[in-house]
Amino acid sequence: MAESAFTIRDFDSTRDAVAVQQIDASFVSERVFRMRVRQDSLDLELTHVTPSLRKRFQIDLDQDCWEQGYVAVEDDRVRGFIATSFERWHRRLVIRHFYVDLPYRRRGIGRQLMEHAIEADRHWGEGGATTAWIETSNRNWPGVEAYRRLGFELCGCDLTLYRGTPSEDEFAIYMARTIGAQETGD
Repeated sequence: MAESAFTIRDFDSTRDAVAVQQIDASFVSERVFRMRVRQDSLDLELTHVTPSLRKRFQIDLDQDCWEQGYVAVEDDRVRGFIATSFERWHRRLVIRHFYVDLPYRRRGIGRQLMEHAIEADRHWGEGGATTAWIETSNRNWPGVEAYRRLGFELCGCDLTLYRGTPSEDEFAIYMARTIGAQETGD
């Protein structure tokens, strides 16, 4: 598909909160990661599932701690959202939210949002982040593939993160991308 004509601007909670919460953050996955726990190792395995899994992430803007947010707007409607925070002690840009409305995926919106957030981080002082870091569910294979296309690689997991939540039968997958001077070779 051709890239669409959209703009990226700062998130405005008064103007954008309802629209962001209405983004269709669903996905269908034919693959999931499973974890085989052994006495001295964890083995992450990608497996096919039948029937396909369907899930819709609920976007709750009130519970997360994030510092910067941006929306992608097309035809005066919010089509995507990214929110980040910066962890100074290890210079990590944490992607707290990252959603593109289902009918608008694969049009370049996600890439532009991610690059905008990373570029904005470079202006936070102290040289900005050296790593961008994101978390998703072991069931979100389409998300993992999208993050890979954006330069992220698997870097870890947490088998306990979702305990006590409606997703407690899932586990967290972490992905990271080198940014800053290390990214460009400077």
